[in-house]
Amino acid sequence: MISNLKKLSISTVVPLIVILTLLSIGILIPILSMVIFGAILGYYVRYIAKKIRPYAKNDTLAVFLGIIILAIPVILLLYFTFSEFVSIAGSFFGSLQQAATGNSTMNMTQINEAVQTLNLPANFSDSLANTIKSGIIQFISYISSSTIALVSSIPGFAAQMLILIFSIFYFARDGDKVIRYIKDIIPDKDNAFYRQIFNSADDVLKSIIVGNVIPAAILGVLSGIVYYILGYPYVILLAIISGIAMFIPIIGPWIVYGTIGIFSILLGNTLQGVLVIILGWIIQTAADFYIRPRIAVQYSEIHPLVFLLGFIYGAVTMGIPGLFIGPLIMGITYAAYRVYRDQKLKSKRSKNL
Repeated sequence: MISNLKKLSISTVVPLIVILTLLSIGILIPILSMVIFGAILGYYVRYIAKKIRPYAKNDTLAVFLGIIILAIPVILLLYFTFSEFVSIAGSFFGSLQQAATGNSTMNMTQINEAVQTLNLPANFSDSLANTIKSGIIQFISYISSSTIALVSSIPGFAAQMLILIFSIFYFARDGDKVIRYIKDIIPDKDNAFYRQIFNSADDVLKSIIVGNVIPAAILGVLSGIVYYILGYPYVILLAIISGIAMFIPIIGPWIVYGTIGIFSILLGNTLQGVLVIILGWIIQTAADFYIRPRIAVQYSEIHPLVFLLGFIYGAVTMGIPGLFIGPLIMGITYAAYRVYRDQKLKSKRSKNL
């Protein structure tokens, strides 16, 4: 009787763990991407913390300083970009409220002159100029309403950021314990397989940061050179926006190249507008299809197409966290199939011998 009870208790362990795991995932689904994103960023913070650990009193302080070091450049870039954009938009268009109500102080002289250079019929020229003004006003109105919506979503956004910060901190500080715990529950016969998977995950995480940040920086620098040569104002700001825009899925820096190119053409600077669009296309194509996959693959044996799909569709499905989560999932999946295939081939060769 006792032996039967023991068998029963053992047989219910795995189903219970599976049920509890599914329930936990169900609870965490709204914030799961942030937790995973925090774990990934925690990996990089831990790397920084290890470098400054000899100068810090303990691990907690080293991790805290690592988070600050990782956050400072991002915060400065975002602050500078946003403040300059608001300043330029305010001086060029007037207040957002005026633009949204159709009372914009925007000067239409340059646009009217650019339309007149097209030698169109007078009625059509006036209609085109009014259409351009209406489109700009609607765009400013959209920005205004989007800003209000963003402000109203601050409480939820703050909660997400709080979860992200805590996830980064605890994964950075206790990451080794998590890995050790996972290794303890892995069956002995599968140790070799999972060891290679962990090594591949480590390589993928290195290639993700290199494959995101470095290509964006290169694109920003090259774009800044193009803007300077073509005589555009606010070169540094445009270069920063172009680099940051590379993280936007599908559209990317085209939101910058296309906008300033079209405005240049409308204002009569046709050669300038055409050149910025063509050169921007060359820079973005080189960054997306050559520089990014080339750099990322230097750190792993993952095929460039796997990383490219992970970057693009990870961002589409999960936003900014997907830029990191997508390539990680795709890279580990690719590595798992490759390791499994290698083990099967090795097993067949040993049998043939």
